[in-house]
Amino acid sequence: MEWSDDLGGLRLRFSRDTDFPEDLTVEFDIRDRELLSKKPKLKIEFVTQRLQSKWQGLILKSNNKDTKTVFYDDLPIDTSSQTLELRKVPFFDFSGEEIESFCVAKITNYESLGEKRIPNPFPLSRPQTQDAQQITQPKDVFDRSANFARLPTKTKSITRLIQLLIACAFIGVLFWGISVEIWRWESSGGSTHPVVLWLFGLSIFPMGIWQLGRRALGKYVSLDKLATSRLSPKPNQSYSLAEMVSGSAEVDIDNATFRVVCCNRERYRYLHGSGQHSAWKDEFHDFNGLVLYQKQVARIPAGSSLSDYLPKTKDISFDEMFATLYPQAMVSKHYGISVYWEVQIIHDELVDTEIPVAGVDRDWPFEYFFLDTKLED
Repeated sequence: MEWSDDLGGLRLRFSRDTDFPEDLTVEFDIRDRELLSKKPKLKIEFVTQRLQSKWQGLILKSNNKDTKTVFYDDLPIDTSSQTLELRKVPFFDFSGEEIESFCVAKITNYESLGEKRIPNPFPLSRPQTQDAQQITQPKDVFDRSANFARLPTKTKSITRLIQLLIACAFIGVLFWGISVEIWRWESSGGSTHPVVLWLFGLSIFPMGIWQLGRRALGKYVSLDKLATSRLSPKPNQSYSLAEMVSGSAEVDIDNATFRVVCCNRERYRYLHGSGQHSAWKDEFHDFNGLVLYQKQVARIPAGSSLSDYLPKTKDISFDEMFATLYPQAMVSKHYGISVYWEVQIIHDELVDTEIPVAGVDRDWPFEYFFLDTKLED
């Protein structure tokens, strides 16, 4: 790897060991030998931030990035031939559609001496394909009426009852506002006019009715999503669909396609709303999408366990994921690159459903993504 620019009499360079790619060795090029006796403070931190062209906020701009400090102490060498070992630092330089990641070294004494980036490129060739959304979020084509008609009677009855109660509440709020002539009310202290709040409240009821009906459509199958999320895929191992998916069919399911897909995710935060109603929320951008497995299952009868009808052949491998995706590199729970995979159930008439396994909730061993590969110089 390349040397950093001069920090004020000192340059740094990273190197990785093929056998332990998660570890970094820091080399020092001492140009001002007085630093060896003065022992200034050295700080090494990894940064992931939104692309600066997309930064938001007037005051809290720090929410546009996060950092992880891996070393902060006196200069840890007495001669220029010594090195510093940094263990378990799965970070690397990256520039994507939404974020960028890099490493910064800072050296300080009584006053700041220097701050420079240390080149830390990912040591393997990896793609950055941008069509992942077509894989992780395929267009869902279904027949809403036919889907609802096929649901269990109990599910349909409960859904309709709750929708009726919401509709009654809507009518009650509507007539209350009309009876008190809410449009004649005056706002106090420059606050939002009561009629605006009334109209906003009315809009919530139809949305609730629609959301409730949409959520009910997926109840043609009961899934134990925790059983899938507990699976920890490893390289050079294969799995069966029957052991990956647990649950039961609530209706007859014919010709459903089961897929296992994965991708990298750029994870970041964005400022939602404006003024007093603004808030920082988590967001992501998928890239490097892959279809690892796809199989159509002819029929799963209502009331049966999915595992009894799903393929039991161990023919699902995650090796392509480990060979193609970037390793997970999260400097915090909000910023970094994560590894994501999910099981999808796709049907022409029924609403599609999925079992997500978010990488941000687990640790992916860095070395899994380096098996049978040679580090680039």
